[in-house]
Amino acid sequence: MSIRETIEQLRPALDAWGQFVVDRLMGLVKLEVGDERFPMFFKVEPGFRLKDPGSAERKQEKKRYANPAEQMTDLVGARFVVLLQTDIEIVERAIQSHTAWIKRKDRDPNGERDEQPTHFDYQSVHYILRNNRETELYGVKVPEGMACEVQIRTLLQHAYAELVHDKFYKAVKLTPPSARRLVARSMALMETTDQMFCEAVRELELVNQERGQWCALADEEIGPLIPGFTRTEDDADALEILDTFKHLLDAANRDEVKSMKSGPLVAKIQQRAAGGGLFSKPVVLLVYWLVKEHGIELDAHWPLPALRSDIDRIKSDLGIGQT
Repeated sequence: MSIRETIEQLRPALDAWGQFVVDRLMGLVKLEVGDERFPMFFKVEPGFRLKDPGSAERKQEKKRYANPAEQMTDLVGARFVVLLQTDIEIVERAIQSHTAWIKRKDRDPNGERDEQPTHFDYQSVHYILRNNRETELYGVKVPEGMACEVQIRTLLQHAYAELVHDKFYKAVKLTPPSARRLVARSMALMETTDQMFCEAVRELELVNQERGQWCALADEEIGPLIPGFTRTEDDADALEILDTFKHLLDAANRDEVKSMKSGPLVAKIQQRAAGGGLFSKPVVLLVYWLVKEHGIELDAHWPLPALRSDIDRIKSDLGIGQT
């Protein structure tokens, strides 16, 4: 049986296995990243494709597989395009976590970089996922051992592959050395860019994590005192205060901030909450601490002129500036 006939005979099972791999990996990724992030996680709609019969024939002529249905591992392939290298790791964890397939890492750019640290070329993580037992998927029987090649790329790697690997190299018989050097330089630039993006994202996540902790503290301590309060993380004024004085809050002791919630201050916050302004926001607890510990700097950099009068009332509550 020719390879073309083999593909045609296996087409229903290949379609079912490719669809299963895509559906299951998308479901596992969604579980990790959450409903809010998931719709934007993949930068190209995940999908699968069957190998072109002409391409399969050329590969068979070159490789001379004794059993191409088993040995040609890319008869069906799935591709996942994400934003950053750290997102590739999320898809890899999904692959590693599932038991419906036998997985083998077929290509690892990290290992290739270790072996050839001065070489810059096409990068994409490849896995071969084989069905670990005969099973029925979408009404089709899929034999044990059927393979699906999975490629995982960043968006930059995808652009490189589309322009260079799939079009540039295949378009000419001989690639000029100058063009090869330009391609290598572009790959080096993309690798550097990806690393810098990842570092920037890590810094932003750290900032957001710290800000989130202050939001949670304010809501927990003061929120119950304010009828129908807006959560601090949803309050633009509160976030402006947190961002302006982040450098001061980074050094703050949370227990000291909590201690500002004394009996007299609680009563004053409750009395004024209905009037709106700063006293209707849980972040007021942090402002009390900032006024007490860093009053001069707060006065110099207070970002919300409309709430300036509330700062004077807080100073009065703390006995600051009173004779």
